[in-house]
Amino acid sequence: MTSSGIGVVGTGISGLTLALRLRQLGVDVTLYTEKTADQMRGGRLPNTVARMWRTRERERTMGCEHFAVEGSFATTAKISLKGAPPLEFRGVLDEPFHAVDFRLLLPALLDDYTSRGGRLVVTEPSPGAAEVEKWSAAHELIVVAAGRRSVAELFPRDETRSPHVAPQRSLLAGLYTGVTLAGFSYNVSPGCGEIFQMPMWTREGLAAGMMVEAVPGGPLEPVTRLSYRDDPRGFVRTLLDTLTEHAPRIAERVDPGSFAPLGPDDLLQGAVTPVVRTPVAKLSTGRIALAVGDAWITNDPVTGQGANLGSHCAWVAAEAIAQGGPYDETFAMSVAEEMWKMAGPVTEWANAFLQPPPEHVLRLLIGAATDQYLADHFVNMFADPIYAWSILSDPEKTESLLTSRP
Repeated sequence: MTSSGIGVVGTGISGLTLALRLRQLGVDVTLYTEKTADQMRGGRLPNTVARMWRTRERERTMGCEHFAVEGSFATTAKISLKGAPPLEFRGVLDEPFHAVDFRLLLPALLDDYTSRGGRLVVTEPSPGAAEVEKWSAAHELIVVAAGRRSVAELFPRDETRSPHVAPQRSLLAGLYTGVTLAGFSYNVSPGCGEIFQMPMWTREGLAAGMMVEAVPGGPLEPVTRLSYRDDPRGFVRTLLDTLTEHAPRIAERVDPGSFAPLGPDDLLQGAVTPVVRTPVAKLSTGRIALAVGDAWITNDPVTGQGANLGSHCAWVAAEAIAQGGPYDETFAMSVAEEMWKMAGPVTEWANAFLQPPPEHVLRLLIGAATDQYLADHFVNMFADPIYAWSILSDPEKTESLLTSRP
């Protein structure tokens, strides 16, 4: 079989960004998807994520800016650390965070790809390594950006970069009505978990996107296990009680009379085990498979970096692929090394934030509560993870930030 172009498996933000950018750069590409655009639009909520300015800039560069709706941008971020008294501050974002339901965004990107002549192959659900091996024969390189079976079978866990063997949080993500929208809200209940909330553009218009991250076995966890379908009133009552106890600043903006999920399909419950996988697989066809996005790294969403890292890595891979082959193991490993320059700090930062803050980070948070410069500086770190981790991982650099000014 004559090989041509690049195969991309998966239509999350990584796979779609990679395929669209390759098309823009003149590279022949075939995209393999488990779902059509219409199936994506009609599915369950896949996540609640904020896309930051570099991700949005990449989308604009590709001519793929969608749903830039007034009200769906967070221009401020408020950090609240529960205590007596609470430690709180609000920072102004240099560039707003944007949140849109991926059941809208991803099919829009897929439509962009097909409208520009991109080849699309709709596959059976959850293809495995055998299917990827088969597809690889038709391509010079195959990039795996999603897929439960294929990921587990092709890319084993990298033990040196994966300190966790079990989920560190139990998760409840959802879209809600009855919440006054007011920027991005990051709430920490020490020893219990975190609750995030932000405005999102959804299939029903503007709504509140919210994520509960509960420490397993702690007092936040029960709400992540409740069934809304079985007991809608009990679910809403328990969630509101949870917010009042663990995220009072969100609870203050809730109207109890209208607070509820948009619908049963607008909730996502589960847990993820943070893991880094080996990024390159040798296939029986003689080809190489390269992992990007969630196929390579799954971090806990505690620092909000998943979609942004996936977009970044896809862009890095596209730029390298466009330079030409041979697309051998040496090429794939060099791409992985380049992606790790961002992925490494993101991963270490996410794992660190699953633990209580060390003394120097706590000092920074205390400083931000009384100094607007530090407050603004801290919240803008979320859009610059390499810089953020360079500060947060180094007590001396943190101290320098606390005592110096531009």
